[in-house]
Amino acid sequence: MAKRIKKPPVKPEKRLEWLKRVEKEGETLTHIAESDDFDLRTVRKHIEIARLERDVQKARSEVLRNALEGHYRDLLDAVRNIEKQIASQSPASLEKDTPLMYGLRQHMPRSPIWENLRKWNRTLTEIVEIEDAIGKKIKREIEADGRLKDIVSYGAKGVIPAAVDVLTHQVKAWAYGSEGLKIDRDMNSKKRDDDKVSLNYGFSHFGEIETSHVDIIKAVIGDFESKLKDEQELLELEKAFNRLGRLKASIHETVTTILLRRIVPGRCKYCPL
Repeated sequence: MAKRIKKPPVKPEKRLEWLKRVEKEGETLTHIAESDDFDLRTVRKHIEIARLERDVQKARSEVLRNALEGHYRDLLDAVRNIEKQIASQSPASLEKDTPLMYGLRQHMPRSPIWENLRKWNRTLTEIVEIEDAIGKKIKREIEADGRLKDIVSYGAKGVIPAAVDVLTHQVKAWAYGSEGLKIDRDMNSKKRDDDKVSLNYGFSHFGEIETSHVDIIKAVIGDFESKLKDEQELLELEKAFNRLGRLKASIHETVTTILLRRIVPGRCKYCPL
């Protein structure tokens, strides 16, 4: 009786070859077994193993692809959030505020967006401080002027706060490049039944006042508007708004590039791989 020779184990490459011959070339298991000198049961077994290995690999690739897509989607959502904050002229979240921002910073550590966001936040703080200083200065000077105090003595207690609010608004509008409100166009009075008038200047409501006080208020507002156009604070605020505009354009350019690429370069601790 001839000694049985044990065949070497079937290598993964061989069973993948068999699977290809069956699925793509239409070769039968019997023909493979005969041509390669293997037992039919061995061929059948290893083709099933190859099919299972392929399916597992495909499933793993699908899971990984979904994880990567989800990760990039999260990162792009973080970028879109930056875009919304800039568009609404709000302070921007930086890398330590949330895990996603931290991950985004790890992906793009050398991007100019981070320094621009820090400058953006500093400029917003500076604008708030200048506006606050302007409002306090206007309040002091209007109270020192005295003309509106006489009107307040008639019971119109909202006149000075309304004047401060609208004049502060005017400075902000001029600094931003807008013409602001115009007395002849935007100051309106509505007569009441008690011989008083309800006075508004744009958004600002001065309350119900004596008819004779309208011209005084117009004069005070007009005088202060002329004076404020020459104030140093207006120039400082204008410079801050111009700087904010340049930062907004630069950040928008970076954000647009990231969003159109759809994939954030680099890696972070939250990457699936």
